[in-house]
Amino acid sequence: MKYSRSITLFILLVFSMVTLVISACGPQKINVQNLLSQPIEEVGNHNFSKKYIKSGITVVYLTGSPYEIGFAHGKLCRKEILEINRPIFEYYQKLTDDSKSKWLSLSRSLEKHIPTEYIEEMQGIAAGAQIEYNKILLLNTVGTISEGNGCFAFSFKDKGSKIITFRQGDISSKTSLYKKMILYIIKPEKGHGFAAILHPGWVDGESGMNEKGITVTQNNITIEQKEWNVMPITQLSRYILQYSKTIDEADQLLNKQKAYPARLLFVSSKKSAAVFEIANNDKARINMKNGYLATANHACLIASQNISESSTTRLDYGNRFLNDNSEDMDIDKGLELVRSSKISRRWTRGVQNRLSIIFSPSELDFWIAIPPDSNYTPASYGPYIGFNLRHELYGSGDEANPKSFPAY
Repeated sequence: MKYSRSITLFILLVFSMVTLVISACGPQKINVQNLLSQPIEEVGNHNFSKKYIKSGITVVYLTGSPYEIGFAHGKLCRKEILEINRPIFEYYQKLTDDSKSKWLSLSRSLEKHIPTEYIEEMQGIAAGAQIEYNKILLLNTVGTISEGNGCFAFSFKDKGSKIITFRQGDISSKTSLYKKMILYIIKPEKGHGFAAILHPGWVDGESGMNEKGITVTQNNITIEQKEWNVMPITQLSRYILQYSKTIDEADQLLNKQKAYPARLLFVSSKKSAAVFEIANNDKARINMKNGYLATANHACLIASQNISESSTTRLDYGNRFLNDNSEDMDIDKGLELVRSSKISRRWTRGVQNRLSIIFSPSELDFWIAIPPDSNYTPASYGPYIGFNLRHELYGSGDEANPKSFPAY
Protein backbone atom coordinates (compact mmCIF):
# COMPACT_ATOMS: atom_id res chain seq x y z
CA MET A 1 0.00 0.00 0.00
CA LYS A 2 1.36 3.42 -0.94
CA TYR A 3 0.62 6.58 0.97
CA SER A 4 0.32 10.21 -0.05
CA ARG A 5 2.66 12.91 1.18
CA SER A 6 -0.51 14.60 2.45
CA ILE A 7 -0.60 12.04 5.27
CA THR A 8 2.71 13.33 6.54
CA LEU A 9 1.53 16.91 6.25
CA PHE A 10 -1.61 16.07 8.17
CA ILE A 11 0.28 14.45 11.04
CA LEU A 12 2.53 17.47 11.36
CA LEU A 13 -0.59 19.63 11.39
CA VAL A 14 -2.21 17.43 14.05
CA PHE A 15 0.84 17.69 16.30
CA SER A 16 0.93 21.45 15.84
CA MET A 17 -2.69 21.74 16.99
CA VAL A 18 -1.66 21.17 20.59
CA THR A 19 -0.58 24.64 21.60
CA LEU A 20 1.49 25.71 24.59
CA VAL A 21 1.37 28.80 26.75
CA ILE A 22 4.40 30.89 25.83
CA SER A 23 6.03 32.68 28.69
CA ALA A 24 6.88 36.29 27.92
CA CYS A 25 9.49 36.34 30.64
CA GLY A 26 11.72 33.58 29.33
CA PRO A 27 12.48 30.21 30.92
CA GLN A 28 11.29 29.47 34.41
CA LYS A 29 14.00 29.51 37.06
CA ILE A 30 14.44 26.02 38.49
CA ASN A 31 16.06 25.36 41.85
CA VAL A 32 17.66 21.98 41.19
CA GLN A 33 18.68 21.39 44.79
CA ASN A 34 15.08 21.85 45.89
CA LEU A 35 13.97 19.28 43.32
CA LEU A 36 16.61 16.80 44.42
CA SER A 37 15.73 17.20 48.10
CA GLN A 38 12.01 16.60 47.61
CA PRO A 39 10.80 13.21 48.85
CA ILE A 40 9.50 10.79 46.24
CA GLU A 41 5.74 11.27 45.89
CA GLU A 42 3.71 8.22 44.88
CA VAL A 43 0.66 9.37 42.94
CA GLY A 44 -0.81 6.05 41.83
CA ASN A 45 -0.36 2.30 41.82
CA HIS A 46 -1.81 -0.85 40.30
CA ASN A 47 -0.67 -4.27 41.49
CA PHE A 48 3.15 -4.10 41.34
CA SER A 49 3.24 -1.08 39.03
CA LYS A 50 3.29 2.49 40.26
CA LYS A 51 3.45 6.14 39.28
CA TYR A 52 5.53 8.62 41.21
CA ILE A 53 7.16 12.04 41.06
CA LYS A 54 10.92 12.11 41.56
CA SER A 55 12.98 15.29 41.36
CA GLY A 56 10.18 16.98 39.44
CA ILE A 57 9.89 14.24 36.79
CA THR A 58 6.91 11.91 36.44
CA VAL A 59 8.05 8.27 36.54
CA VAL A 60 5.90 5.23 35.77
CA TYR A 61 7.24 1.82 36.80
CA LEU A 62 5.57 -1.06 34.95
CA THR A 63 6.07 -4.78 35.43
CA GLY A 64 4.27 -8.04 34.72
CA SER A 65 2.97 -9.78 31.62
CA PRO A 66 2.56 -7.73 28.42
CA TYR A 67 -1.16 -7.27 29.10
CA GLU A 68 -0.51 -6.39 32.77
CA ILE A 69 2.12 -3.83 31.78
CA GLY A 70 -0.28 -2.31 29.28
CA PHE A 71 -3.25 -2.27 31.67
CA ALA A 72 -1.22 -0.52 34.39
CA HIS A 73 0.11 1.92 31.80
CA GLY A 74 -3.41 2.80 30.67
CA LYS A 75 -4.84 2.99 34.17
CA LEU A 76 -2.04 5.09 35.65
CA CYS A 77 -1.66 7.41 32.64
CA ARG A 78 -5.23 7.72 31.33
CA LYS A 79 -5.32 11.49 31.83
CA GLU A 80 -2.03 12.03 30.00
CA ILE A 81 -2.97 9.66 27.17
CA LEU A 82 -6.22 11.55 26.54
CA GLU A 83 -4.61 14.98 26.87
CA ILE A 84 -1.50 14.50 24.75
CA ASN A 85 -3.14 12.47 22.00
CA ARG A 86 -6.41 14.41 21.86
CA PRO A 87 -5.97 15.74 18.28
CA ILE A 88 -5.34 12.23 16.93
CA PHE A 89 -8.29 10.80 18.85
CA GLU A 90 -10.53 13.56 17.50
CA TYR A 91 -9.42 12.84 13.97
CA TYR A 92 -10.00 9.12 14.53
CA GLN A 93 -13.74 9.76 14.73
CA LYS A 94 -13.62 11.54 11.37
CA LEU A 95 -11.81 8.55 9.90
CA THR A 96 -14.49 6.14 11.05
CA ASP A 97 -17.15 8.30 9.36
CA ASP A 98 -15.22 8.46 6.06
CA SER A 99 -15.78 5.30 4.03
CA LYS A 100 -13.10 6.36 1.54
CA SER A 101 -10.36 6.85 4.10
CA LYS A 102 -7.52 4.32 4.07
CA TRP A 103 -6.01 5.42 7.36
CA LEU A 104 -7.55 2.73 9.54
CA SER A 105 -6.92 -0.02 7.00
CA LEU A 106 -3.29 1.10 6.81
CA SER A 107 -3.03 0.99 10.60
CA ARG A 108 -4.57 -2.49 10.59
CA SER A 109 -2.17 -3.69 7.90
CA LEU A 110 0.78 -2.59 10.04
CA GLU A 111 -0.70 -4.42 13.02
CA LYS A 112 -0.04 -7.72 11.24
CA HIS A 113 3.70 -7.14 11.65
CA ILE A 114 3.63 -6.23 15.35
CA PRO A 115 4.83 -8.95 17.77
CA THR A 116 2.01 -10.57 19.73
CA GLU A 117 3.34 -9.37 23.07
CA TYR A 118 3.06 -5.74 21.96
CA ILE A 119 -0.45 -6.24 20.64
CA GLU A 120 -1.36 -7.63 24.06
CA GLU A 121 0.30 -4.63 25.69
CA MET A 122 -1.70 -2.24 23.50
CA GLN A 123 -4.87 -4.13 24.35
CA GLY A 124 -3.97 -3.69 28.01
CA ILE A 125 -3.45 0.06 27.53
CA ALA A 126 -6.86 0.32 25.86
CA ALA A 127 -8.58 -1.60 28.67
CA GLY A 128 -6.75 0.19 31.48
CA ALA A 129 -7.41 3.64 30.03
CA GLN A 130 -10.94 2.73 28.85
CA ILE A 131 -10.10 3.83 25.31
CA GLU A 132 -11.06 1.97 22.15
CA TYR A 133 -8.27 -0.37 21.05
CA ASN A 134 -8.23 0.91 17.46
CA LYS A 135 -7.41 4.38 18.76
CA ILE A 136 -4.41 3.00 20.66
CA LEU A 137 -3.38 1.06 17.55
CA LEU A 138 -3.48 4.27 15.50
CA LEU A 139 -1.24 5.98 18.06
CA ASN A 140 1.27 3.17 17.79
CA THR A 141 1.39 3.12 14.00
CA VAL A 142 1.17 6.85 13.23
CA GLY A 143 4.92 7.28 13.73
CA THR A 144 5.54 5.01 10.75
CA ILE A 145 2.83 6.58 8.59
CA SER A 146 4.30 10.03 9.15
CA GLU A 147 7.78 11.48 9.04
CA GLY A 148 9.17 12.68 12.33
CA ASN A 149 10.90 15.96 13.08
CA GLY A 150 14.64 16.54 13.37
CA CYS A 151 16.81 14.89 16.01
CA PHE A 152 20.51 14.61 16.76
CA ALA A 153 22.50 11.94 18.59
CA PHE A 154 26.16 11.27 19.26
CA SER A 155 28.45 9.07 21.33
CA PHE A 156 32.06 9.49 22.34
CA LYS A 157 34.70 7.83 24.47
CA ASP A 158 35.50 10.11 27.37
CA LYS A 159 38.94 10.61 28.89
CA GLY A 160 38.47 7.40 30.87
CA SER A 161 37.44 5.47 27.70
CA LYS A 162 33.82 5.20 28.84
CA ILE A 163 31.06 5.60 26.26
CA ILE A 164 28.78 8.61 26.75
CA THR A 165 25.71 9.09 24.53
CA PHE A 166 23.69 12.26 24.03
CA ARG A 167 20.16 12.29 22.63
CA GLN A 168 18.55 15.49 21.33
CA GLY A 169 14.84 15.29 20.43
CA ASP A 170 13.53 18.10 18.25
CA ILE A 171 9.89 18.68 17.41
CA SER A 172 7.51 21.50 16.56
CA SER A 173 7.50 24.15 19.28
CA LYS A 174 3.68 24.10 19.18
CA THR A 175 3.30 20.53 20.39
CA SER A 176 3.25 19.50 24.03
CA LEU A 177 4.47 15.94 23.43
CA TYR A 178 7.85 16.43 25.05
CA LYS A 179 6.51 18.98 27.52
CA LYS A 180 4.37 16.21 29.00
CA MET A 181 7.14 13.62 28.90
CA ILE A 182 7.01 10.61 31.20
CA LEU A 183 9.94 8.47 32.22
CA TYR A 184 8.87 4.83 31.95
CA ILE A 185 10.80 2.16 33.87
CA ILE A 186 9.68 -1.18 32.47
CA LYS A 187 10.56 -4.65 33.77
CA PRO A 188 8.97 -7.16 31.37
CA GLU A 189 8.67 -10.91 31.91
CA LYS A 190 10.91 -11.53 28.90
CA GLY A 191 13.97 -9.61 27.82
CA HIS A 192 15.74 -6.82 29.65
CA GLY A 193 14.43 -4.11 31.91
CA PHE A 194 14.79 -0.62 30.51
CA ALA A 195 14.13 3.09 30.94
CA ALA A 196 12.59 5.18 28.16
CA ILE A 197 11.16 8.66 27.70
CA LEU A 198 7.87 7.94 25.93
CA HIS A 199 4.65 9.58 24.86
CA PRO A 200 1.81 8.22 27.06
CA GLY A 201 -0.09 5.42 25.34
CA TRP A 202 2.76 4.43 23.04
CA VAL A 203 4.53 1.04 23.07
CA ASP A 204 7.83 2.49 21.99
CA GLY A 205 11.59 2.54 22.42
CA GLU A 206 12.22 6.00 21.03
CA SER A 207 14.76 7.20 23.61
CA GLY A 208 15.91 4.63 26.13
CA MET A 209 18.56 2.46 27.78
CA ASN A 210 18.30 -1.14 28.97
CA GLU A 211 19.94 -2.84 31.94
CA LYS A 212 22.68 -4.27 29.71
CA GLY A 213 23.76 -0.76 28.77
CA ILE A 214 22.23 -0.68 25.30
CA THR A 215 20.77 2.69 24.31
CA VAL A 216 18.36 3.13 21.41
CA THR A 217 17.14 6.38 19.89
CA GLN A 218 15.08 7.06 16.77
CA ASN A 219 15.98 9.79 14.30
CA ASN A 220 14.19 10.96 11.18
CA ILE A 221 15.86 9.93 7.91
CA THR A 222 13.67 11.99 5.52
CA ILE A 223 13.07 9.07 3.15
CA GLU A 224 9.52 8.34 1.98
CA GLN A 225 7.93 5.14 3.27
CA LYS A 226 7.05 2.92 0.29
CA GLU A 227 7.09 -0.59 1.76
CA TRP A 228 4.36 -1.36 4.29
CA ASN A 229 5.15 -4.96 5.24
CA VAL A 230 7.13 -3.63 8.16
CA MET A 231 7.09 -3.65 11.93
CA PRO A 232 6.17 -0.07 12.93
CA ILE A 233 9.15 1.95 14.11
CA THR A 234 7.70 2.31 17.61
CA GLN A 235 7.59 -1.43 18.22
CA LEU A 236 10.82 -2.12 16.31
CA SER A 237 12.82 0.26 18.49
CA ARG A 238 11.13 -1.19 21.58
CA TYR A 239 12.01 -4.72 20.40
CA ILE A 240 15.69 -3.82 20.02
CA LEU A 241 15.74 -2.06 23.39
CA GLN A 242 14.07 -4.99 25.16
CA TYR A 243 15.98 -7.86 23.57
CA SER A 244 19.51 -6.66 22.73
CA LYS A 245 22.54 -6.87 25.00
CA THR A 246 25.07 -5.94 22.30
CA ILE A 247 25.08 -3.82 19.16
CA ASP A 248 25.64 -6.95 17.09
CA GLU A 249 22.47 -8.47 18.56
CA ALA A 250 20.58 -5.32 17.58
CA ASP A 251 21.98 -5.77 14.07
CA GLN A 252 20.83 -9.40 14.01
CA LEU A 253 17.29 -8.43 15.05
CA LEU A 254 17.18 -5.91 12.21
CA ASN A 255 18.47 -8.49 9.72
CA LYS A 256 15.45 -10.67 10.51
CA GLN A 257 13.10 -7.99 9.17
CA LYS A 258 11.80 -8.34 5.61
CA ALA A 259 11.54 -4.57 5.16
CA TYR A 260 12.03 -1.49 7.30
CA PRO A 261 10.27 1.62 8.50
CA ALA A 262 12.22 4.66 7.30
CA ARG A 263 14.35 5.83 10.20
CA LEU A 264 17.83 6.17 11.61
CA LEU A 265 18.45 4.11 14.74
CA PHE A 266 21.34 5.21 16.91
CA VAL A 267 22.46 2.35 19.15
CA SER A 268 25.22 2.52 21.75
CA SER A 269 26.64 0.10 24.31
CA LYS A 270 29.23 0.13 27.07
CA LYS A 271 31.93 -0.34 24.43
CA SER A 272 30.90 1.42 21.22
CA ALA A 273 28.11 2.88 19.08
CA ALA A 274 26.55 2.39 15.65
CA VAL A 275 24.07 4.08 13.35
CA PHE A 276 21.60 1.86 11.47
CA GLU A 277 20.15 3.45 8.35
CA ILE A 278 16.92 1.61 7.53
CA ALA A 279 14.28 2.43 4.93
CA ASN A 280 12.00 0.15 2.90
CA ASN A 281 14.32 -2.57 1.50
CA ASP A 282 17.60 -0.89 2.44
CA LYS A 283 19.78 -1.22 5.53
CA ALA A 284 23.30 -0.03 6.32
CA ARG A 285 25.44 0.18 9.46
CA ILE A 286 27.97 2.87 10.39
CA ASN A 287 30.33 2.03 13.27
CA MET A 288 32.11 4.36 15.66
CA LYS A 289 35.58 5.40 14.50
CA ASN A 290 38.27 7.47 16.22
CA GLY A 291 36.32 7.47 19.48
CA TYR A 292 33.15 9.23 18.35
CA LEU A 293 30.04 8.87 16.19
CA ALA A 294 27.21 11.27 15.35
CA THR A 295 24.05 11.27 13.24
CA ALA A 296 21.64 13.94 12.06
CA ASN A 297 18.58 13.51 9.82
CA HIS A 298 19.82 12.02 6.58
CA ALA A 299 21.29 8.80 5.28
CA CYS A 300 25.00 8.67 4.53
CA LEU A 301 25.18 5.19 2.94
CA ILE A 302 21.76 4.22 1.58
CA ALA A 303 20.07 6.25 -1.15
CA SER A 304 18.27 9.38 0.00
CA GLN A 305 16.71 12.00 -2.23
CA ASN A 306 15.84 14.47 0.50
CA ILE A 307 19.04 15.57 2.22
CA SER A 308 18.63 19.07 3.61
CA GLU A 309 21.43 21.56 3.99
CA SER A 310 20.48 22.14 7.62
CA SER A 311 20.96 18.44 8.39
CA THR A 312 24.37 18.19 6.72
CA THR A 313 25.49 21.45 8.33
CA ARG A 314 24.44 20.15 11.73
CA LEU A 315 26.23 16.82 11.29
CA ASP A 316 29.39 18.44 9.91
CA TYR A 317 29.50 20.84 12.85
CA GLY A 318 29.06 18.01 15.35
CA ASN A 319 31.75 15.88 13.74
CA ARG A 320 34.23 18.77 13.69
CA PHE A 321 33.60 19.50 17.36
CA LEU A 322 33.98 15.84 18.36
CA ASN A 323 37.14 15.47 16.29
CA ASP A 324 38.72 18.67 17.59
CA ASN A 325 38.02 17.71 21.21
CA SER A 326 38.58 13.95 20.91
CA GLU A 327 41.41 13.87 23.43
CA ASP A 328 39.54 15.58 26.25
CA MET A 329 35.85 14.82 25.62
CA ASP A 330 33.70 14.51 28.71
CA ILE A 331 30.10 15.27 29.63
CA ASP A 332 30.87 18.96 30.11
CA LYS A 333 32.24 19.11 26.56
CA GLY A 334 29.19 17.19 25.36
CA LEU A 335 26.95 19.78 27.01
CA GLU A 336 28.92 22.52 25.27
CA LEU A 337 28.14 20.83 21.96
CA VAL A 338 24.41 20.28 22.52
CA ARG A 339 24.01 23.83 23.78
CA SER A 340 25.61 25.32 20.68
CA SER A 341 23.09 27.03 18.39
CA LYS A 342 23.57 24.62 15.47
CA ILE A 343 22.75 21.59 17.62
CA SER A 344 20.22 23.07 20.04
CA ARG A 345 18.32 24.98 17.32
CA ARG A 346 18.44 27.94 19.68
CA TRP A 347 17.27 30.37 17.03
CA THR A 348 14.87 28.07 15.17
CA ARG A 349 11.34 28.78 16.28
CA GLY A 350 9.54 26.28 14.05
CA VAL A 351 11.30 23.16 15.35
CA GLN A 352 12.95 23.30 18.76
CA ASN A 353 15.05 21.01 20.92
CA ARG A 354 12.35 19.72 23.28
CA LEU A 355 14.18 16.79 24.87
CA SER A 356 17.77 16.18 25.86
CA ILE A 357 19.15 13.07 27.57
CA ILE A 358 22.64 11.95 28.54
CA PHE A 359 23.35 8.21 28.88
CA SER A 360 26.33 6.63 30.65
CA PRO A 361 25.90 2.90 29.84
CA SER A 362 28.81 1.71 32.02
CA GLU A 363 27.13 2.82 35.24
CA LEU A 364 23.55 2.75 33.87
CA ASP A 365 23.29 6.44 34.78
CA PHE A 366 21.25 8.85 32.72
CA TRP A 367 20.30 12.50 33.03
CA ILE A 368 17.16 14.20 31.68
CA ALA A 369 16.96 17.91 30.92
CA ILE A 370 14.01 19.55 32.62
CA PRO A 371 11.95 21.10 29.78
CA PRO A 372 12.01 24.91 29.96
CA ASP A 373 8.84 26.91 30.45
CA SER A 374 9.47 29.03 27.35
CA ASN A 375 8.93 27.67 23.84
CA TYR A 376 11.99 29.50 22.59
CA THR A 377 14.61 28.13 24.96
CA PRO A 378 16.02 24.66 24.08
CA ALA A 379 15.57 21.89 26.64
CA SER A 380 19.36 21.41 26.63
CA TYR A 381 19.73 24.85 28.23
CA GLY A 382 17.98 23.66 31.37
CA PRO A 383 19.38 21.63 34.27
CA TYR A 384 19.72 17.85 33.92
CA ILE A 385 18.36 15.54 36.64
CA GLY A 386 20.11 12.19 37.17
CA PHE A 387 18.70 8.66 37.50
CA ASN A 388 20.26 5.22 37.75
CA LEU A 389 18.45 2.46 35.89
CA ARG A 390 19.46 -0.32 38.28
CA HIS A 391 18.20 1.73 41.21
CA GLU A 392 14.85 2.45 39.52
CA LEU A 393 14.37 -1.17 38.41
CA TYR A 394 15.38 -2.96 41.57
CA GLY A 395 15.72 -0.35 44.32
CA SER A 396 19.37 -1.30 44.74
CA GLY A 397 22.64 0.38 43.88
CA ASP A 398 23.60 4.02 43.94
CA GLU A 399 21.84 6.98 42.43
CA ALA A 400 23.36 8.76 39.44
CA ASN A 401 26.71 10.44 40.00
CA PRO A 402 26.58 13.39 39.81
CA LYS A 403 22.95 13.87 40.74
CA SER A 404 22.52 16.74 38.30
CA PHE A 405 24.16 19.07 35.80
CA PRO A 406 23.47 22.79 36.08
CA ALA A 407 21.52 24.90 33.61
CA TYR A 408 23.37 26.86 30.95
